[in-house]
Amino acid sequence: MGRIFEKYAQKFPKSKELYEKSRTLFPNGVCHDIRNYPPFPVVTDRCEGIHMHDVDGNIIIDLWMGHYANILGHGTEAQRKGIERALTAGVHHGTLNRYQIEYAEMVQQAVPELESMRLCTSGTEATMYVTRVARAFTGRHIIVKAEGGWHGGNSVLSTGVVPPFVKDKNAPEGQKTVTVPYNNVEKTAEILRSYNDEIAAIIIEPMMGSGGGITASPAYLKLLRDFCDLTGTLLIFDEVITGFRFRYGSIWNILGVKPDLFTFGKAAAGGIHIGIYGGRKDVMDTITVQKLFVGGGTYSANPVAMCVGIETLKELQKQDYEKLNAAGDAFRAKLVSMTAKLSYPSYVTGFGSFFCVHFTDERFDVITPQIVMANSDKDRENLFKAAMLINNVFTMHSGGAFSFMHTDEVTNNKLTEAYRKSFEMI
Repeated sequence: MGRIFEKYAQKFPKSKELYEKSRTLFPNGVCHDIRNYPPFPVVTDRCEGIHMHDVDGNIIIDLWMGHYANILGHGTEAQRKGIERALTAGVHHGTLNRYQIEYAEMVQQAVPELESMRLCTSGTEATMYVTRVARAFTGRHIIVKAEGGWHGGNSVLSTGVVPPFVKDKNAPEGQKTVTVPYNNVEKTAEILRSYNDEIAAIIIEPMMGSGGGITASPAYLKLLRDFCDLTGTLLIFDEVITGFRFRYGSIWNILGVKPDLFTFGKAAAGGIHIGIYGGRKDVMDTITVQKLFVGGGTYSANPVAMCVGIETLKELQKQDYEKLNAAGDAFRAKLVSMTAKLSYPSYVTGFGSFFCVHFTDERFDVITPQIVMANSDKDRENLFKAAMLINNVFTMHSGGAFSFMHTDEVTNNKLTEAYRKSFEMI
C-alpha cells in the first residue's frame, strides 16, 4: 500500500498541496464525503468530454462523470446552448417561467406516467418531498426502503444506509423508516406483512447505486407491486441514477413493473442541478388539496437548469441507448474475465452502461447489497482507486458509468489496459 501511495503522491503533488489548504476550509477538506479518499483526492482544474484535467497537468479518463450526471460528456454543446439561452433570459427569475413549462412537457413526453410533477434542484429534495406527499395521501407514516439504499441526505431516508443498517436513528419524531433486505423476497415479505396497512410508501432504486450496482430481480419487484396493490401502499422508484441512463425515460419499461411515483435527477438534465418528483395525478393533487409544503427551494425550476435540461433532452432523444448499454455490457464481461483470474475475491456488478467492481474479504455464491456493503475490503478498494488514478482513470466504486462519448475503441483499449495494470499493482 505504501509503495502505491508513494507513487500517487509523486504524480499529484499540487493536488496534495491544495487538499491541505482545503482542509482548513471544509470539514474533511470536501463538501461531499464521497469526494475524499486516501491518501488525498485529486484536485481538478477543468473537465472536457470524457477527461478530467487536474492541477498537476494530468489528463484522466473520467468514469464518474459528475456523479453519473454527464451522460453526454463534460462541457457539451447542449450545456453551452442552454446556458447561453439562460443568460439571455436571466439566470434566476423566482417566478413561474416559460422554460420550466417547456422542460416539463418534454419530461412528460418521455415518461407519460408523470401525470403531474414538481421540479427542484437535487435528488435529496425530490425524495424528501415525494415521501412527504405519500404520507399525506395515504394518511400513514411508515416509509419502507432497502438496506443500503441511498436516497440523498434528507433525515427521513438517510437511515439504514450503512451496516448494520440501524433503523429509525435519524428519523424525525412520528416518522418511521423501516428497512428491508434488497432482493430477499421471503424476508422482505415477512417484514412488510408485519406492518401491513401502516405503510405509506416503499421507495426503492430499481438498480442500487451506492448499494453496489445491483438490479432488482423480477420476483422482488413483483412482490413490492403486489403488496402495494393489496394494501393501498404507494410504490416509488428512485430513478435519480437510472432515469434517462438506460433508455430515454424510465427504467420501468425495461424491468416491467410500474411504480406509482418517481424521482429523477442527474442525466435528466445532463450535469446541471435538477430534481424531479411526481407520478399519479390523484396522488400529486394532495399538494393542492392538503396545502402541503413540498415546493420550497429558491432555485427550483430556474432558467439555467431548465434551459440546459431542454437542450440535453433534445440530444438524448437522438442517442443510441442500445449501443451505449451494449458497450457497458461488453466492458463488464471483460472485467468479469479479468477478476476471475485474481487471487483475491472480486466481483463485478452493474446494468447496461453502469458497472462496479467489488473486493470482498471472502468468497460468496451470490452478491447482494448487504454482502457488498458489509464485507467490502475497503483498503483494497482505496488502493485500487489510487492505482487507477496512477494509470490515468478516475473510478467510483472501482467502476463507473459510460457516457455516450466512452464507446469508441481507443477509449475502450485505454480503460482495459488501465484495469489490467491496476489489478496487477494491487
